[in-house]
Amino acid sequence: MARQEWERQLLAAISADEMGTHLERICSWDRLSGGPGEAAAVDYVVDVLRGYGVPVEVHAFEAYLSNPVLGRVELLGSDRPIKAKTRAFSASTGEEGVVGELVYIPGGSDMFRDLDTKERIQALDLRGKVVLSEGGGRANMIAAQAGGAVGYIHMWPSDEDYVHEGTVSPVWGSPTPESFALLPRIPVVQVTAREGGFLREHVGSKVRLTTRTENGFRTLRLPVAEIRGAGDDFVLIGGHIDSWHLGATDNGTGNAACLELARVLHRFRDRLRRSVRIAWWPGHSNGRYAGSTWYCDRFWQDLHDHCVAYINVDSPGALGATDYSVITAAAETAALGVQVVQELTGQRARPERPFRAGDQSFWGPGVSSLYMLLSNRPEGRRAAVGGSGMGWWWHTEEDTLDKVDRDVLLCDTRIYALAAFRLATADVLPLQPDALAAEMLDELASLHQRAAGHLDLFPAITRLTELREALSRVGSPQPVPEADSCAAAAGTARDDAGRAVRARPDPDTLNRMILQVIRALTPVNYTVSGPYDHDPAIPARPVPGLADAPRLAALPPDSDEYRFLRTRLIRQRNRVVAAADRALEAVRSTLGGAACGA
Repeated sequence: MARQEWERQLLAAISADEMGTHLERICSWDRLSGGPGEAAAVDYVVDVLRGYGVPVEVHAFEAYLSNPVLGRVELLGSDRPIKAKTRAFSASTGEEGVVGELVYIPGGSDMFRDLDTKERIQALDLRGKVVLSEGGGRANMIAAQAGGAVGYIHMWPSDEDYVHEGTVSPVWGSPTPESFALLPRIPVVQVTAREGGFLREHVGSKVRLTTRTENGFRTLRLPVAEIRGAGDDFVLIGGHIDSWHLGATDNGTGNAACLELARVLHRFRDRLRRSVRIAWWPGHSNGRYAGSTWYCDRFWQDLHDHCVAYINVDSPGALGATDYSVITAAAETAALGVQVVQELTGQRARPERPFRAGDQSFWGPGVSSLYMLLSNRPEGRRAAVGGSGMGWWWHTEEDTLDKVDRDVLLCDTRIYALAAFRLATADVLPLQPDALAAEMLDELASLHQRAAGHLDLFPAITRLTELREALSRVGSPQPVPEADSCAAAAGTARDDAGRAVRARPDPDTLNRMILQVIRALTPVNYTVSGPYDHDPAIPARPVPGLADAPRLAALPPDSDEYRFLRTRLIRQRNRVVAAADRALEAVRSTLGGAACGA
């Protein structure tokens, strides 16, 4: 049977009614991680998978969680009540609260990508102050704390009259002794835009913040289904099973979609060249991606050796979410992601680099990622939120079944299914390591220019340029010079004119090379701390270890700060060069070896 027919049958098998049944059951529970509702949802997922005949393993582990209990803002001298909530991992103040002078600092509306608010905060002396800002990113709160602030009020940037739940921990997963120190030591609360507007009218006045959170380790369970393919490699699919409140669109719809993916892909298991693993992550909301982080730590070597890509299923099927103009995709998965969306929706999506959020826990082992949030509400109908199709109900008590569009959920699930099926069945993986190298090369060229002679990035730029040139030669037969003694080792063929050429590598060889290049480059393109640790949940640009290179030009060269920073940047440059060398060696080996003219 032709591959196109397999795909047609796969897509036709996906059932909106099947997902609707699961969704109604899953959304009957408040699924805060560590609580009875999440436990019931895990039991349900396992029972359904076993009913489908899909193998499933349930892992149990301890995770450090934080549950918000109390958040209060009082304007001293006023009896006007102010609607507020605290966030997971906020510091607890005790009943006396903390008092400080209110100061307003304009902030960016996107808490996942905002890189500018932190600089405005760092420029101020905030000793004894309570910061009010639209900037809700963790980096802003850390900067305010470092500047002496005694509290932080996040004023929501869009005008819905609901207070959104969330977390203020920058620590990815359960803390280590080192990262535990990054947890906030000041209280953080969130208020609506209307309440924030009222507080702005009283800048300079005293406010009291009172907060309480309950923190500690809880035992969580993580179900992972596996649909076995022909080989050891696998595609990983995952979405978080916990939620704030009933969480219909964040992420009950994703849980139902993952069950349907398991059911349908299991029917086509004899077509799979690679296996498919599907995980329901706990600890996402009140544990800062604790489940996916634990899985990465526990199965690091397996992921590094055999995982070809990670598809993240978060917030599909939201009411009115018919816009696919932007999708989340790594550079090397972007072409696949865009193609699938265009085939199934007719829309031409623009790929957006994954940001540091949403269970993107697998860059350390060098795993490519595709999708996170997918369908969105059209421009003009979006709130400043981080999921639920950009619906105003995200992370509130209003995220209920009436916010689900089953037709959108069916379309989204078909997109996930087709992308996963192609990754699992293609002879040659539909990944583009040359696009990954190009993204890094563009960023390094910009950093080199902005460093203004204070840091030489040409060693890294040169290696990546050589890598792109070598990658361009892999996909087509290459002429073999008559005097080339390595031709036999590389494998030869004849073109139409009878000239000797190196034959195109076989699929297994190509796949090994593609993954070796991605494994080498992904950790330096997405992390600072390296393959085995997890960077904080703060926005980052490509090649984040070198992001501070332009700062050198603004520092006195004879200052300690300049010298310390330059030392760190040189080490990070060396890391990039080494990664590019490993990638280049993989390509050269595929072409026949460096000594063979590659």
